[in-house]
Amino acid sequence: MANVLVVDDSTMVRKYHQYYLSGLGHQVAEAEDGYVALEMLLSNHYDLILTDINMPRMDGYQFIAEVRQVPRYQNTPIIIVTSQEDVQDADQGKAVGANLIFIKPTELEKLIDWISRLLEGVEPKEG
Repeated sequence: MANVLVVDDSTMVRKYHQYYLSGLGHQVAEAEDGYVALEMLLSNHYDLILTDINMPRMDGYQFIAEVRQVPRYQNTPIIIVTSQEDVQDADQGKAVGANLIFIKPTELEKLIDWISRLLEGVEPKEG
């Protein structure tokens, strides 16, 4: 299965995603903010990244922009999972390189379905 990095300042959210994704056979690593996650990205390989937006030290937008500067992660699927519902947030997420945005609380079945699709190379349609 895939190596997935979950980036969120909430331990509960990280453990929630870790529980379900590891139950599907994925290897899951956790980072509490963008700085820690960037260090992990440079020393490991991840097939997909789930990230929050509102985090201390480095928000999700800056984190995604930094990830997209690393050649081996330019095409790695990135899913934002956030409590922010603003259309501008979605636009900004797409602008920095996120593939999808899910609003918390997530519909777990849809999130898992899209994780599988993205890992298979299926891109979401605009709109």
